[in-house]
Amino acid sequence: MSETNERAPLLPRPVSSVQSAQSDSHVDLSPSRVEVLYMSGLSDIQQPIYLRACHSSYRLINQKLLLFLRLLLAGYMSAVFGVSLKYKLENEDEHTPWRIPFQFSTVAFVMQWAWHLQMTLWTAMHLIFPKAIEVDPAECHGHRARAYVLRFFSPPNRATSGIRRFSFSMFYTVSHVFPLMNTVMYWAVLVPAGHGGFRPPSMPHSHPISPPDANATIAGYSQDKGLFEEDPIKAFSIINVWSITSIIALIEVSFLNSIRRPTSVTGHTAGVMASSGAYLAWAALGKLITGHSGVFFLDPDLMAGAPESIIAACIIFVAVSPGFFSYMYGLIAMREAITAVHRDSLY
Repeated sequence: MSETNERAPLLPRPVSSVQSAQSDSHVDLSPSRVEVLYMSGLSDIQQPIYLRACHSSYRLINQKLLLFLRLLLAGYMSAVFGVSLKYKLENEDEHTPWRIPFQFSTVAFVMQWAWHLQMTLWTAMHLIFPKAIEVDPAECHGHRARAYVLRFFSPPNRATSGIRRFSFSMFYTVSHVFPLMNTVMYWAVLVPAGHGGFRPPSMPHSHPISPPDANATIAGYSQDKGLFEEDPIKAFSIINVWSITSIIALIEVSFLNSIRRPTSVTGHTAGVMASSGAYLAWAALGKLITGHSGVFFLDPDLMAGAPESIIAACIIFVAVSPGFFSYMYGLIAMREAITAVHRDSLY
């Protein structure tokens, strides 16, 4: 195994602002080129998204501190996953436990958890092997196999295809848009309607709310207990899955990477809407298999058995997703302004 460019590479010519705004088809992002860009002062201009995901925009957060923070968040989310899964499995419900993979809260959490696990691994690999790794044909089979494994987990070696970079950018976007949607939908719709799994806070001039049936998003409802009067494992799961995940998403977007505003905006907007529609298809499949609605507005009992209301709710669900993407886009723009990065994104 060897690292690329044992000799000092020739520095590339300065890139003008016009050149930096060109599309990926005009930009060489091969592993050797990535190393040149990363080791030179031009790394901030054309550094691919894989490397920007492993670097914070703030000088205060160096690579070692970033790795520590990522290990902390990944470990915390892993613990939340175990506790929440135990709570959902032990929760009394007339439906099969296979309902869990089809719930929107599960999909949003697993995507965000997968992002943090992957970024923790990549940040550690990039800290140990900052340069692109190449396979030396002259080495033995064992060393070549080790090199192939390291290349697979090395961010600089993944800057190959514009489609792959766009797909990775969509994964980054959706894995943070979905937790925001999950939190707002839970606290703004389910909890006030009495379907949040605990007694909703009393409001002035409010009317008593009947408890939900067994097909609600969160079963085990007690109309006499507030959130912090429930079992500790239930309160822990609700607070983390429907609240802390959004806080972690805000921390990730604002502090833990240097990914710039995604382009094209139209492509990402369409991708977010397509992802929302894909989840509705996934939830409909879950409803067909398990009889449980993964999201509340697919439940005919909660929607008064009106197909028109279900269709309208599905349209609204897809239509509001670009709004959450716009919020995330604004957070990235704010971070860029704070760190004085004013350049267009290249995947």
